[in-house]
Amino acid sequence: MRSLAGFGCTTLLLPSASRAQNPRVRRIGLGLGDDGVGGGAAFRETLREWGWVEGQNLYIEAREGLHTPSGTNAPADLARMDLELLVIQSLAGALVARAANPAMPLVIVTTPGMVSNGFAKTMEHPGGNATGIDELPPGVTAKRLELLKTAAPALSKVALLSTTPGRGAHETQLADAQEAAGRLGVEVKPFRATSLAELDRALVSIAADGMNGLLNFQGGLSVVNRQRIIDFAAKYCIPAIYQAMVISRDGGLMTWAPDLAEQHREAARYVDKILRGANPGDLPIRYPAHYFLSLNNTAAKNLGLTFPPALVAQADRVLP
Repeated sequence: MRSLAGFGCTTLLLPSASRAQNPRVRRIGLGLGDDGVGGGAAFRETLREWGWVEGQNLYIEAREGLHTPSGTNAPADLARMDLELLVIQSLAGALVARAANPAMPLVIVTTPGMVSNGFAKTMEHPGGNATGIDELPPGVTAKRLELLKTAAPALSKVALLSTTPGRGAHETQLADAQEAAGRLGVEVKPFRATSLAELDRALVSIAADGMNGLLNFQGGLSVVNRQRIIDFAAKYCIPAIYQAMVISRDGGLMTWAPDLAEQHREAARYVDKILRGANPGDLPIRYPAHYFLSLNNTAAKNLGLTFPPALVAQADRVLP
């Protein structure tokens, strides 16, 4: 073994000083859709609050537009990189990432059906290499249908527009809506789409079938193409309730949905725990802490509706 004698104290201290100035840089991936609410900024801000600073001890390989044609393969590209974990905004992206690299640890920002899609054994004890926020607590679809019926009491035939990928979540939402429909005295019919072409065909079918209400199931495809759906509902005078707050902001009649920016902040808290040594499979999956009712008065006026005072009183946000 080579002797260090003669190198002096200064030389011996240099490696330690260097480590202090250049801490280990952790490498993570971030895959974003078109959330329209600055989810990526909320994610980064929360990581900084927990001491993870890009350019100092953290490197983020980011991709955006996961639900656009150019971004379809982005989750797979991220999953194959030399990263410690991958944060993916949606179920569709998480499914692609898992197929590309089943061993990659995942934090999923928002997904319907963590258990049914095989990312976890149970909500409390996921048991694998994924955790995150499941956006489909029991009864959420029934509640949306009840709110829509309250806003538009005359509706009788409600289209269930589903762009939900994967397994289980579409069926759960459908069963939830069907149970509520019986109590509310309305007929419901599902229209499912997994691509833009299928979405356009579904909208044509909804109009042709004379549906006079619309409930939008979970799915990134409908969020990315929200203006298409909003314009369709306006053209055919169909009252609709949506699954993302950004849709009411952009002209949709009403939404009952969690705060997506807060879900990105929650994802950052998961990341902090994992980077500090936690196993994703030991971190319980959460439902969103709160669902917010957002009403758009302009959309209501264009449909010839007036929101009942009791519904307005429930609202977290009423847009002019």
